[in-house]
Parts: sequence; C-alpha cells; structure tokens
Amino acid sequence: MANINFIQKSNLFSYTGTRCLRNEYYHNDCRICIDLCPKGAFSIVRNKLTLFEAECVGCAGCIGSCPTEALEIESFDPNGFAAGFKNREEPLLSCKSSTPCLGVFDSEHYLVMALRGGMSVSCDLSHCATCPLNENGKLETTIRNKIDDANRFLETVAREQRIETLEVKEEHNERRALFRKGFEKIKESVADSSEAHEAMTIAHHKQPDMKIPLKRVLLKNSLKEIVGDLENTEFAEASPLFFNKQIDFQTCTNCADCIQFCPTDALFPTSDKQGIYFSQGKCIGCGICEDICKPNAITKKEGFDLVSVAFDRAEQMVHYEMVMCHECRTPYPYKGGDPICDRCISFVTNHANMFTLARDL
Repeated sequence: MANINFIQKSNLFSYTGTRCLRNEYYHNDCRICIDLCPKGAFSIVRNKLTLFEAECVGCAGCIGSCPTEALEIESFDPNGFAAGFKNREEPLLSCKSSTPCLGVFDSEHYLVMALRGGMSVSCDLSHCATCPLNENGKLETTIRNKIDDANRFLETVAREQRIETLEVKEEHNERRALFRKGFEKIKESVADSSEAHEAMTIAHHKQPDMKIPLKRVLLKNSLKEIVGDLENTEFAEASPLFFNKQIDFQTCTNCADCIQFCPTDALFPTSDKQGIYFSQGKCIGCGICEDICKPNAITKKEGFDLVSVAFDRAEQMVHYEMVMCHECRTPYPYKGGDPICDRCISFVTNHANMFTLARDL
C-alpha cells in the first residue's frame, strides 16, 4: 500500500508520493499515469496512487506526462537531457539510440531543447505505432500531442524552430524483440552520460521551498532569453502550457483554502493576509484551487503574458478591507453595504422569526 512519504521503486523506475497530486489534495482526480500505462502498473488504493512494482517495466512512457515530476527513471533525466541538448552533435530524439520512450519528455522539454539550442528538434516516431507499449494507441497519441503543443507555442511566438517528426516506417521489426532490445539499451547506454543530469534534478527536488517542477523552471529560464526579442508577449488565447485564473471579488470569502492547497504556491497571500496574488509562471493547471473553493469564486481565464510567466510576476486577484461585523463583532472582508458578515446575514434571514416579540404576534 502506498505511503505519502515513501518512494516506490521498480528496477529503474521510481514514484515519489510526496510530489503526487493525489496525495497533495484528497479530492484530486488526476489519473494521467494510470490511463497511460500500457501494463497497468498504477492503481488508486485508498485514494492514493500506488505503483505495482511487479507490473512496471520501466519504459518511462509516463514520466513526461506527470505534472509534478513525481515519476522518474534512474540513469535518465529528461530535464538534464533537455538542458544539455544544445551540446549534442545530432538534434535527434530516438528510443533506438539516445533516449528511452519519447513519452519521457513533456512539451516543456521540447521547447527547452528548441529555444536553447536555437535549432529544430527531430523526433523519431517511425515505429511508435507498432511498439508493444502502444497497444491501446494512447502512448503515441500523447507523444504527438505534446509535440503539437510545443509547435503551436513556437508558432505563436514566431520562432523558426520546430519539433519535427520522422515518420519513415521500418521493415522486419519484430515487436517483442524491439522492445527487449530497446529496454536493455536504455539500461546500458544512457548511464554513462546521465550523472550530471541526475544530480540536476535530485538537487532541485531536495530544495525545501522549491515546489515548481524543474521542467517549468527550465522553460521559464529559456523564455527569459527570448522575450526581449519578441514583438508581442501578451496573448489572448488559451494555452495548454500556461494557465490563468480570476477570482470574483463579491463571491470570494478570503478563506485562503486555495492558497493552502496550491501545490506550487501559484496562489499566495498579500503581506497583510487580506488579499490573494496569482503567478502564471508557477501554475501547472492542476485545478485544485477551483475544486476546493466552496463559493466557486475561482475560475479559469484565457490568455497569458510571457513576461509574467518568465519572471514570475504576480497579479493581485483580490484585496479586502477587514471591518468589524456589527452583529457578531468579528472581523470579516468588507464588500460594501451594511457592516454585517455573510454568516450573520444568513442567520438573520433564515431565523428572523426567532426574534419576533410577543407584542408583534
């Protein structure tokens, strides 16, 4: 059974419960890795994600899809690989020669490789359709969707680089033999160049106040290098990479539940604790804040600003003046009108008959 302080390992693969959204917030329903795993190695036990070590084959196909980097494979770190990609002789990603399954990468990784290297990146997808890991077609679809998301962003910001795909089909490939050969290659060939990569992510995860996934940090650092050259940094359309929020002033009660449960501190209080800030650069779109908000004051908002994303600029969503309720004498966030809190208004409205005097009967 899973424990939130326990790191489960299966050969080369490990799952850290403390970084999983299912453990961060009890009602979160993230099941990306469960739906993606072709071997059924993940399951929910008592609402906690559990890794079944005997079923996991360490293919790494789920790693890039985890929004909080709770999944890792030993001897290969996609963050370190992406950060050092510009120094590689050939800009090719292939599970036959240089990487595990391309599912190990997220859209952020592809963008880091393209932006930092200043060149297009080639992805060998020629045998994804016949790969034994792609039995239900989900793995290939996920890889292609992440590449498409990265390319749409590059097109949006008018960059010439693209994430290209190689589609030439190979002949005489026996599926099981290909999988066994590829898996052994990963274990043997990647280790010799992974020590710096591994140390990079391990060091990041050991920082007590660092809640943002390293892939997002790398992307923001990459954006800092190009935002000065962009003609436009503000975009009105929605993005699969960057998320925006809005808080309704009249509905919000300033209870701070959204702040407490935000896994990346994208929502945080003002210095006087009477307002809420939101940082686009830290938001991973998990939806916890929207789900936990009892009055439904938090909603999605389209549009993103690359300057705000890259430099972690925060926007003040709401701010309240705290006044004393003239009924219960308790401070509450004032929104205009008579100085009476919502609780007292509700009580008076619902139980007014309790205060009817005898002479009024």
